[in-house]
Amino acid sequence: MYGMRAAELLTEKPVQSSWITDLWYNRPNKTVTMRLSNGRRFSIPGITRAGFEKWVNNNSKGRYFHDFIKDNHQVTRI
Repeated sequence: MYGMRAAELLTEKPVQSSWITDLWYNRPNKTVTMRLSNGRRFSIPGITRAGFEKWVNNNSKGRYFHDFIKDNHQVTRI
């Protein structure tokens, strides 16, 4: 793992959403960091790579969060 580049460990996806501004995926930890339009950031562990891709490719990032993430994962403000 020491030879891995940062891009292989962390994926940042700026998103078009009125509520969510950025999503970062930490591959080794399977954790998403979400930044909201008000500047607050949240850590969400236990997200698979496939789940992250579904989220960022969904037409409504906020709706996806409320439907599939919020009640199924620990969401912690950081």
